[in-house]
Amino acid sequence: MTDELLNYDALGLAELVRKGEVTPRELVEVTARRIEALDGTINAMTTLTIERALDKADQIPADSVFAGVPTMLKDFIDCAGVRRTDGSVANLTNVCQSSVAYVQAMEDAGLNLVGMTNLPEFASMVVTDNKAFGPTRNPWDLTRTSGGSSGGSAAAIAAGYTPLVHGTDGGGSNRMPSSWCGILGMKPSRYRMVCGEPEGVGHHFFRTHQTIGRSVRDSAALFAVTEDRSHKAIYPVVGQIKGPSSRRLRIGLTTKNIFGNEPAEDIKAATENVAALCEDLGHTIIPVENPVHGEAYFRAYATLFSIKFKGILKPFETLTGKPAENSGLLTNGTISLVREAENYTDEDRQKAKAYVEELSAKMVEFHTQVDVWLTPVTPEGPSKVGAISPEGSYRDNRKAMETVMSYTPMANMLGAPAMSVPLSWSKTTGLPIGSHFSAKPGDDKTLYELAYELEEARPWFDRWAPFSARYVTY
Repeated sequence: MTDELLNYDALGLAELVRKGEVTPRELVEVTARRIEALDGTINAMTTLTIERALDKADQIPADSVFAGVPTMLKDFIDCAGVRRTDGSVANLTNVCQSSVAYVQAMEDAGLNLVGMTNLPEFASMVVTDNKAFGPTRNPWDLTRTSGGSSGGSAAAIAAGYTPLVHGTDGGGSNRMPSSWCGILGMKPSRYRMVCGEPEGVGHHFFRTHQTIGRSVRDSAALFAVTEDRSHKAIYPVVGQIKGPSSRRLRIGLTTKNIFGNEPAEDIKAATENVAALCEDLGHTIIPVENPVHGEAYFRAYATLFSIKFKGILKPFETLTGKPAENSGLLTNGTISLVREAENYTDEDRQKAKAYVEELSAKMVEFHTQVDVWLTPVTPEGPSKVGAISPEGSYRDNRKAMETVMSYTPMANMLGAPAMSVPLSWSKTTGLPIGSHFSAKPGDDKTLYELAYELEEARPWFDRWAPFSARYVTY
């Protein structure tokens, strides 16, 4: 039997609730059945909160934005009364005492939490695999990864569990899995959204919070209700972005990555095809050189990224009375990453910060020539499950990670908005290929307006993965 609710995005489901055609409770029950039927294979979930969602379902106002539509959180954020594991054996009994502002804003908007999604341990890899829960598989090809670190969230959307799921992006973590799973992934400007970190911690320098989803309007609606509207906000409020703009853009086109290498042929062809689509829509395409030098960039990125890992081992060593290597609580990948981070000096960090300032100035000049920058999301398609192991050392995995992340992390370093838009599918593998659009810091609105236009020109909503709720009986 066809699940007709799959024909609706989150806002569409909310409208059905307001019309009385379905109840929030029924939406939770349908979502639970989808998860039960598919997740034994996909492995997108770490924790289910179905009973919590059923208890809340009847209390959610029908006039709220999402009116009780089920959602999930990446298992990397605090929600009161819900387990947060960070994808680690070390945190399997960790239950959060309070919700961060971002989660509260999601729930205030009427989204109803049904569970937490899988990720690599402490979100430190480009694939979703860990000792605690194992690998998440891509619904488009079960032998392949869904990506990372928001791989559980992306797979849950692609499999049809629900149309809108939370993710975090610290180097491409929303955009890479979205590209590989054929959905929309957004990374907002730094500090644009309400805080997703625990009280007293403040905003993360690299990481931003936003949902992964099937439609532009869902993402734009969640963006509007999670914008920072406080007196401390550094950007003017954008509000609800409802459609494309008549403004024609100067779109810079680059296919080579930061190491000067071209992507796989199908990805290059897809990127150039999307550029042609943009040109057909009246935008101006300007071929541009990649302004970033890979080696210098990754040295600075790795130095600054590592700051969050320095000292992470000490609590576990105190708990067990053993070195982390002998505790049995953490993967070798995490331990070796932290050991690498411990080698960075204050001088290294100052050099990295100076590089960011230099690059930021260069990109200001870059954006006097183009409004939006189009590149691939990744240089190749999703790897086979197990090709990058959580037990591999940081140095063993770094080369593969640098290759996969050779387009996306710059937006995190600069604090710029960036988006993966599902506009292409490989003619050889049938797998999705996202297109990466970025803009200057604060110009999130331009990306959403362009995404609306591209969605109208080349719709993707009805393209479903072979292993999804569209085709699996439940």
